Amino acid sequence: MASPDIVDAIRYLVDNGVKRRALPAVYPPWQTVYYHFAAWRRRGAIGFLRDQLRRQIRTGQGRCP
Repeated sequence: MASPDIVDAIRYLVDNGVKRRALPAVYPPWQTVYYHFAAWRRRGAIGFLRDQLRRQIRTGQGRCP
């Protein structure tokens, strides 16, 4: 399981649209962050999280999930 620092770093990259190698020093090394992201993507976790968030948003708006 990844540490909260890894999750925060991935969220930072997605939110700010920066390149992996431009990750600020307050986060773990970019290689570590990428390793976890790639592993989650291979296992389908990224798509699962995206789909669950979409479902929550749509249901919260009274729309079909």
